[in-house]
Amino acid sequence: MRRVKVVLCGDGGVGKTSLARVFTGSSFNPLQRLTVGVAHYVREVSTSDGSLTFVIWDLGGEERFRFLAPIFLRGAEGAVFVFDVTRDETFTDLEGWLEVVLNTIGDVPRVLVGNKVDLADLRVVPREVAEEYARHRGFLAYFETSAKAGINVEQPFLRLAEALARRHGG
Repeated sequence: MRRVKVVLCGDGGVGKTSLARVFTGSSFNPLQRLTVGVAHYVREVSTSDGSLTFVIWDLGGEERFRFLAPIFLRGAEGAVFVFDVTRDETFTDLEGWLEVVLNTIGDVPRVLVGNKVDLADLRVVPREVAEEYARHRGFLAYFETSAKAGINVEQPFLRLAEALARRHGG
């Protein structure tokens, strides 16, 4: 089975670790601490073209870890970009993350995720704005998720897996 390195990109506190944990079978942890450096998660993913083993690299999103991004990105074949729908700056900062990815590993398949949709009353980034950004910047798709409520967590990873399996013939 082919192993595929997938990176999680986005600011600290947007829920990257929670999404990876829930996607790989762990429960949501409300006391989750900020990721220091890099964490790894693994899950076998079945696609219409075969199975892949996703090795998900979760980089700490805080500014003090940003210098690690080019090292952490090397060898990645896909990316999941995550922002918090309740914090506008995490959406604005996506452009910086995207530039680092494009400059380091090129135009790899990628999906955009707006996380924390369970906090609807606090939402500041409209779905339409995120969808337009995803279309304009070459993302495969845009998904809205909540790791806490278990909403739509699988879909971004599965969409990325399908694209990667097709790209490499399963």
